[in-house]
Amino acid sequence: MDEMDRLRKYTEQLERLEQRSATLAEAGAAAEQLATREFTGEADKGGITATVDASGNLLALDISRLSKRRHDGVTLGDAVLEAIHAAEQAATEAKAALMGDLTAGLGLGDLFGDAKRFFVGGDGIRTDPH
Repeated sequence: MDEMDRLRKYTEQLERLEQRSATLAEAGAAAEQLATREFTGEADKGGITATVDASGNLLALDISRLSKRRHDGVTLGDAVLEAIHAAEQAATEAKAALMGDLTAGLGLGDLFGDAKRFFVGGDGIRTDPH
């Protein structure tokens, strides 16, 4: 390998490093923004609304008077859980989208795929790598 090839190789590596650093900075900013977001889920045609944070912690639960009157305790409890689960699902989907963007931007998809193939055989059963 001559001097020009080495210089070109180092330049390409430096460019990839700068690109990944920029992507990490963007991902960090997106993660901070995600941490401050709130996600809602509804049940009983909007009569019950649950609000969670990005971690799935319940922040608020609103139950309309009509929903309270319309349902017995068990049915109301089921509807409350439905609203909470919907809010948690919204938070989970937002985190998954962020992680997908992060791994795509960093080019880590193949890395994780290689790791999975290393630890899980073609039949989906964990294998001992040693």
